[in-house]
Amino acid sequence: MAMPQTALAKQLLDKVVAVVNKDVITASELENYTKFIVADLKEQGNVALPPSDILREQVLNRMIIDQIQMQLAQQNGIEIDSITVSEAIQQQAKHQGKSVDQLKNRLQAQGIKFTEYRELVRKDLLIQRLQAREIASDIVIAKSDIDSFLSSAAGQDNSGSEYRLSHILLPSPENPTPAMLKETLSKADNLVASLKKDTDFAKAAMSKSVGRQALSGGDLGWRNFGEIPTLFVNYVPSMKVGDIVGPIRSASGFHIIKLTDKRTNNNQGNVETHVRQILIIPDNHTSSNEARDKLLALRQQIVNGADFAKIAQKKSQDVHSAAKGGDMGWVDTNNVLPKFYQVMSSLKNNELSEPFQTEEGWSLIQVLDRRNQYTSSEAARNRAVEILTIRKANEAIETWTKRIRDEAQVKILT
Repeated sequence: MAMPQTALAKQLLDKVVAVVNKDVITASELENYTKFIVADLKEQGNVALPPSDILREQVLNRMIIDQIQMQLAQQNGIEIDSITVSEAIQQQAKHQGKSVDQLKNRLQAQGIKFTEYRELVRKDLLIQRLQAREIASDIVIAKSDIDSFLSSAAGQDNSGSEYRLSHILLPSPENPTPAMLKETLSKADNLVASLKKDTDFAKAAMSKSVGRQALSGGDLGWRNFGEIPTLFVNYVPSMKVGDIVGPIRSASGFHIIKLTDKRTNNNQGNVETHVRQILIIPDNHTSSNEARDKLLALRQQIVNGADFAKIAQKKSQDVHSAAKGGDMGWVDTNNVLPKFYQVMSSLKNNELSEPFQTEEGWSLIQVLDRRNQYTSSEAARNRAVEILTIRKANEAIETWTKRIRDEAQVKILT
């Protein structure tokens, strides 16, 4: 007898499409994630989707990398509780100017179950925490690094210019021979020529790039000159909007960049804030709620007369400021996370905040003073540390993900 259509469809969707070490990725999981990616791209607008088979291949590659990282997170005992997931969703909804209910309705209209969305958020948080553990502890910014950056063109740039770059990375083969490298370079040259004629850059990025932003059309977002990846800083200042440069070779492969847009902030005067912080980071032993409650108790102690600096030295998990009594020095909007800056800006001098959550954890802060001037030497050095940390982290993550992908046993089934 013929199998009912619904049963046949379910069986086809549950087929295994990839084996990643000892885990599998099914066709239904691939379909669901592709649906989410497509919905997200349509929400962004102005992004032409590649053919469905190529899009599915790129989505599957992303899922394989994510699956490997999920396995490593599990091996390292990293967990994310449901409260942390809910709080992250609330922040995402707020960032989009929506309530959580409005976000649910939008997802439902796009055919995405909210439970599936929660699971994606949970996985993203797990991967972020894993990367922080694997990468952040190895990043060291020496005084010579700061001095070198501040004397460079990027460190000296005060123009206020910001650049929006798009990026394509064509990977080098593993252990390449000169002939293999020559062939990859030829493909990169041909792609650059095609892009300079009329090929859609975003569509090409989604089809061909192995960069982390491939499924966003290669969009690196807005960055000031200091935040541009080191590999590209010699090219970007002279580029005009629409210009394409490449291929640029690195250990990861051949890069192609496009200057999508440029803008200039003419207001160079910065409001700098002298602030101190106590940071509690949720982990396997401390839930998000428990971290917040700890800060509430510490806040009450400070209100009752306890010394903020002494408590910060004993309790704060911010490795950069704890030893200094939580003192972060003079900072501006470029030195801190958006939520941190929002709370900091709302406080009067010597006022204590309520505990609040950012991507780093739960914070309790106190504003000590403010000043209006061009970026000070201290703030410039703080910002240099921030920029160099982000640069080194991005480069380390790119190298690390390539390594764990090469080391994993992956079999893609047609």
